Amino acid sequence: MSTDKEKAPETLSIFVSDTVKTKEVPPGTPALDMKEREESLPPEEVEKRRKIMLEYTRLSGRYCEPHNVKSKWVEDTDLPRVLADGKDLVAMCNLPRGKYSGIAALSHPQIDNKNPLRFFVLPNGMVVINPVIIKHTKVPLFKNEACMSYPDKPVKTMVPRYNKITVTYQTLSKLDEKSDAVLSNPITEELSGGTAHVFQHKIAHLNGNNLYDEDFDPIKCVGLLGNDDPIDQNLWKVKIIKK
Repeated sequence: MSTDKEKAPETLSIFVSDTVKTKEVPPGTPALDMKEREESLPPEEVEKRRKIMLEYTRLSGRYCEPHNVKSKWVEDTDLPRVLADGKDLVAMCNLPRGKYSGIAALSHPQIDNKNPLRFFVLPNGMVVINPVIIKHTKVPLFKNEACMSYPDKPVKTMVPRYNKITVTYQTLSKLDEKSDAVLSNPITEELSGGTAHVFQHKIAHLNGNNLYDEDFDPIKCVGLLGNDDPIDQNLWKVKIIKK
């Protein structure tokens, strides 16, 4: 739960995927021998399946090669990109890739290696913007972990993650139904277990670090630039939204 007194903003419906659903896409490769099935299907069903596969191919092609480019802090002027790319990211969360059938979250650097923005999305449509870990437990625990940016690599074992973290982030909010999306007030939450691990994995991407990097270290998930330096408080001088 949010530790702020204000009510947490609701997820915008634009981030709810209404295109490709996991159950409509076969696991593994998107290649299908459609001709064998089309003969017994009505034309409208054939067209529906073709559109699904076209969209699946488009979304799967959005992945970029793993890289170490640090993401840019999201400002109001970046919201059009967040909205456009965020919707694709949510849809991609529900699609199989390589050895893996789904994903816990997806970050913008996983589809943009030129000018990635500091945000990631969850499969339920929630968008997490400008996340920064401000506190964590001292001794990490170990778990197995994989990454959709490395779809053919085996699950990495003994991955060190802090079991409890405190994170500050923003999301998208709307003052009313007619207004445009805006950045919410900063939200501070204490997370533990699997949710804390997901946040650390995604923030590492945003900091320009990857799970399979040779110099991978859990401390690279902390702070804005992947270290314990004090966070620049000027970054959090955002306009306070009146509820």
